[in-house]
Amino acid sequence: MFGHCANPVNAILRTPRKHQTGASLLEVLIAMLIMSYGITGIALLMAATLQHSKTSLYQLVALQTATELAEAMRANTDGFMADAYGKSDTYSATRAAATVPNCAAPARCTSSEIASIDKAHLANRLRLSLPGGDFQMLRNGSRADIWIMWLEPTSTASMASGTAPCRASAISAGGDLPRCLYLRVAL
Repeated sequence: MFGHCANPVNAILRTPRKHQTGASLLEVLIAMLIMSYGITGIALLMAATLQHSKTSLYQLVALQTATELAEAMRANTDGFMADAYGKSDTYSATRAAATVPNCAAPARCTSSEIASIDKAHLANRLRLSLPGGDFQMLRNGSRADIWIMWLEPTSTASMASGTAPCRASAISAGGDLPRCLYLRVAL
């Protein structure tokens, strides 16, 4: 009745399999597409991590510099009270290095001369350690308002929300907008 196969299940098992052609190529292409998305995501994540670490480094340098200026003013309170540390000029990312002045009597500097030397050293250190580094300092009674300013790479403009606002009078019209770190110190 069934011929040479007594059991129809055995007949199905004995029939040769037909090979699928092209399915493995499609699977490889899909796997490559998924891997390329993954690798692109990892590369973008690494680039963002590097950018954030650079921004973090700039903020650290700015904070250390502002603290250094505050300590210099605490050490020279006469110069601070005479407003010798004051600096309120417009921000410039391309400002030349500051000339460090000498004291009139080398054995005995006045408080104003010490303040001028401190400001010049601070300005030069900022120019070397931060891109477009500059600062401003305004005295308000026995308090000092310090702004440290620098330029970030253009790709991190969206991260600028984490910094303090710069003084409006410090920014020139049409220039690059710096990032600012603000520190208020009571002496």
